Amino acid sequence: MRSVACSAFELCLIRAPREFKINMNYRYMKYLLVSIFCLALAACGGGGSSPAASNQVPTTVGLTASLVPGCTGANCGAINANTYSGTGIGVWRYNNTSSSAATINVDIAGVAAGKVATLVFSNGSQASATAPASGILASPVAPTPVLADSGLFAGAVAEHQKHDDAHAQMLEKNRAISAGLIRSRTTAKTAADLLSTNSAAVTRLSFSPAVGASRSWIDNFPATPVAYAASVQFVCPLPSGRNVVWWVDPTIVSSGKFTAAELSAALGAMQTSYCGSAGGLAQLNTLLGDLWGSAASTYAELIKDVPGTLQDVNVVLLNVPDSAGWAGYFFGGNNLLKTPSNSSNEALAVFINAGQIKASLNYTTSTLLHESTHMVNFYQRSVARGVVHDTWLEETSAMMTEDIVTPAVVSGYNKILSYRLPGYLLTGGNVSYINWPTLLVDSSPNYAIGGGFGAFLNRRYGLSIYQQLVTSCSDGTSLTSYACLDGLIKANGGPSFSDEFARFGATAFGQLPAVGTPAGYGYPSTVAGAYTLQAKDLSPLALAAPASLTSGYAATTHTYQRDTIAAGKTSYVRNGVVVPANTSLMVIIK
Repeated sequence: MRSVACSAFELCLIRAPREFKINMNYRYMKYLLVSIFCLALAACGGGGSSPAASNQVPTTVGLTASLVPGCTGANCGAINANTYSGTGIGVWRYNNTSSSAATINVDIAGVAAGKVATLVFSNGSQASATAPASGILASPVAPTPVLADSGLFAGAVAEHQKHDDAHAQMLEKNRAISAGLIRSRTTAKTAADLLSTNSAAVTRLSFSPAVGASRSWIDNFPATPVAYAASVQFVCPLPSGRNVVWWVDPTIVSSGKFTAAELSAALGAMQTSYCGSAGGLAQLNTLLGDLWGSAASTYAELIKDVPGTLQDVNVVLLNVPDSAGWAGYFFGGNNLLKTPSNSSNEALAVFINAGQIKASLNYTTSTLLHESTHMVNFYQRSVARGVVHDTWLEETSAMMTEDIVTPAVVSGYNKILSYRLPGYLLTGGNVSYINWPTLLVDSSPNYAIGGGFGAFLNRRYGLSIYQQLVTSCSDGTSLTSYACLDGLIKANGGPSFSDEFARFGATAFGQLPAVGTPAGYGYPSTVAGAYTLQAKDLSPLALAAPASLTSGYAATTHTYQRDTIAAGKTSYVRNGVVVPANTSLMVIIK
């Protein structure tokens, strides 16, 4: 048997054999947890080997601190700083607002055998910190079962990972276009000026084409754009006065990917969810604003609405190669005229991969609404207001749509609660939310944390922050996206970004239920305006072993330690728990 040694978290980890990782997402199957009793105070070992070197940054401890109850009211099991009621969910916390690391001796009475204690460390700041430590376990606990057979969820994660990575690449293209537009802002022109200066462009644009009309659409995702022929299958009106035009690549059927009947049924379902006054796009426009408008006159290089005729919203379904990677995308370059961008389609358009419709119709419809949110943000923020979110906040806002609007129009389907949030529990933490990877780096863990946090904020603040991310968030230049979201949380009665991020971490890695959870935690069913947000019980989900902090304790990161109370024990004690400066600790007992 291989010898193992305890890290600073007293979780003895060994790397999984290479062959065990076959067909598994590498990010989610990094470690196996081997449970042992620590027989020495400082470390534990086996087979005569020396203790494993810690990967964590040495921490200088400057003060001694104490926990305080982190919940009140119904379902709160924290009687005081050192006592659990024996029922409900107990939450205790310590926020280290000092400039030095603090040491806490956790000593909570009133527990019983089988209760689970989880220490959740949260760095909710914009800066990295020294590593936390879970201290020395002074009260024996029961052997912890092996955590995380990530194969339970890895298949679903792997299926969507390539879509996440492709989407992140397209976001970077859109951010570059937004930055260029913001730099080129000019004085608005009159309608007559626009018709005069852009008459050639206006004549090229075809508004509300008839069913059966055809045109060439350029897929701008590949490095070398590719043109596809498509024809109009359906046109539906929106309350705004715009029309949604559905374009279909004929090879979707001729290639055998769909029969004509299958494609007609799938498109009918998508159109029902997306079109009309009760459809998803109309709801999105009501909540966040229109996808285009008069502010485009500020920019000579953009397509325009013309008097009496509004730009169509085009949904373009293409039969792209299986290797394409993307499920759907909005590309801001299509909103440019061909003069500055020769490959522009000169249209408001969302592109959909027909193969993804075949794989999951509901997932694709949710993706269509996600991409439509990016289209709204592009106009309402970059064009109309001259501001742009960092990638992490732009993606969070679009995933909030999938938590609010999508379930209302797609029979309760919620991609965030079904895929993103369970995926975050399988990361093992150590995902830096604001340091969103781009290009060809695996971004699925960031979509998991971003979707989970967005849905958490929806249940805490209703529709307010979701809508104010468009109207009241002037980030992109002098104001960071972190400061923007922090400000919105405070403006809506919350303490801070870091406080909400800690609550979210406690909810996720404490695996809190939807019912019977103290106020301020969990994913309870919540009424938000005209929407009823779904509940989510995290207690039955798979949880991975904590990921090693090999690169330090990065900004906006969680990590955790879990213990199960042993038979005959009535207290939970860990001495010398280290909470780095400007970070927090939450202890959850349930």
